[in-house]
Amino acid sequence: MGNLLCVIPLAVLLAGCASKGYVERQIDPVSCRVDVLESKMGAAETRSASDEQRLNALETRLATIEGQVSQAQLANKAMLDEATAKAADSAQRAESAASSAAQSAERAQKIFELGQKK
Repeated sequence: MGNLLCVIPLAVLLAGCASKGYVERQIDPVSCRVDVLESKMGAAETRSASDEQRLNALETRLATIEGQVSQAQLANKAMLDEATAKAADSAQRAESAASSAAQSAERAQKIFELGQKK
């Protein structure tokens, strides 16, 4: 009976141990999946870095374009102000010329009337 008591725990211990081949067969599929996932993760990180560089370049271009638009708006406002001032000056000169023409017409009418009376 003493022999049997030694054999049973030894049998249980040996039955609970996995062989090297068994462990490799169980780990290989998991290892392959991990390798595939690592590869996909590396590709995603590369794409992410590339996208980030493109985004930074686009942000720089946008800032440049915004600056150019701002400068164009200022230039347009200056031209509009200048054109408005010239138009106001031209309108004032036209009114002055019209007033002078009206005065000349009145004088010509008076001269005509005086000439008719003689």
